[in-house]
Amino acid sequence: MRLLSHVEASPEQMRILADTRPGFHLVRGAAGSGKTTTALLRLRQLCATRLNRRERLQQEEPVRVLVLTYNKTLQGYVAELARQQVSGSAGLVLRVATFSKWAVDMVGNGGLVDRVRTRPVIRSLASALPLPDDFIVDEVEYLMGRFRPEDIEEYLTARREGRGQAPRVDRALRKRLLTEVVSPYISHKEKCGWRDWNDVAIEAGRAGGQPVWDVVIVDEAQDFSANQVRTISAHVSGDHTTTFVMDATQRIYPRFFTWAEAGVQLTNAHVLRSNYRNTRQVAAFARGLVEGLPHEDDGALPDFLACDRDGPVPAVAVGRFGDQVHYAIRRLRNDIDLTSESVAFLHPKGGGWFDYLRQVLASEGIAWCELTRASGWPSGPESVALSTVHSAKGLEFDHVFMLGLNQQVTPHGDEEGDAMLDMLRRLLAMGVGRSRKTVTLGYKADDPSTLIDLLADGTYEEVRV
Repeated sequence: MRLLSHVEASPEQMRILADTRPGFHLVRGAAGSGKTTTALLRLRQLCATRLNRRERLQQEEPVRVLVLTYNKTLQGYVAELARQQVSGSAGLVLRVATFSKWAVDMVGNGGLVDRVRTRPVIRSLASALPLPDDFIVDEVEYLMGRFRPEDIEEYLTARREGRGQAPRVDRALRKRLLTEVVSPYISHKEKCGWRDWNDVAIEAGRAGGQPVWDVVIVDEAQDFSANQVRTISAHVSGDHTTTFVMDATQRIYPRFFTWAEAGVQLTNAHVLRSNYRNTRQVAAFARGLVEGLPHEDDGALPDFLACDRDGPVPAVAVGRFGDQVHYAIRRLRNDIDLTSESVAFLHPKGGGWFDYLRQVLASEGIAWCELTRASGWPSGPESVALSTVHSAKGLEFDHVFMLGLNQQVTPHGDEEGDAMLDMLRRLLAMGVGRSRKTVTLGYKADDPSTLIDLLADGTYEEVRV
């Protein structure tokens, strides 16, 4: 599976690379604006600057560099690229990891439980609340990740930006959530000897005796929680340079917080406006999915006016799932060069939802690899990747297929401004934005996802298969 090709820094990126001052920096931009590329170029520049200073001052301590990503798939991808940027540098210690792995290495994984264990407990405790189960689970994750344990009562009066307009959660419901769900959940964890991922983040932030980091790059920072950001801040050197790279429009987890409340005072904020990845047609298609969502300060809409390339109009295949798959295979055979181009099949759920696709790819003799939760970037010759949309965050491919977009795989509430629908809109737009050349969506005519209705007229071609 191909990595990003070598690129020269643009004038827009050069301005960011030139800012090597200590402190916290923010780089934000829409999908396709080169955020990950900029982060890696900045990594190389900051490492060179620090190494030169180390040699000039004849310092013995190495320059310690930390690159953090949100998930394993992106970690494997970024790790390969990061090592290409700074490989062979004497006097430099480079660590590329997910936040979770980095934190666990500090505090251990004893008693650690994942969402498969915690979510049923939260749902059971919340059974009397007049809110959807999935929404409550996300709300609990949101508030516990945003506030320190000792400050959890601040949830009662805090602004709930980034969580949608519905369901409405007034002060009375917030109080019930704290007393009927959060407090019993914390007690349940203590009784069972459980630690969840937020506990690990908090413990890691308080862990003493840890080495500090001189250069830190945090990619896809919009999906880090406030407690995770506090932990990062607790382990940087006195003259660190830390860069958060993000786009709030692509936030797909309930993580909203302000930099100030997380204890971060930004030295500078940089904006990437050009779209280097997408064609004008792909960017226009993605923009229609998120246009009208609540604006967030660190977000940016996909901008087709900022693209410099044209390409085919995205296709939307309508028919039975098997027919969608065989349409995609014909595209692979007739329109795509698998010796030089990359292809991603993305799906909101993944796993067993890819079973039929795997069978067809195998019968056609088309090699593929799985990206979801992969801790290392695939090094084989495969040009076709299968992944959940979540795991594709930060990646890019020449061609993107998202088939089987039926209502069953995109459930949400019915109220205007529903938080789950807003999240799904961001998720689908993020998946579309992974494409450099073409996008193909697919759905069954008698069970379309409501997201299909949000596609902007004139931005795609419907194909009956």
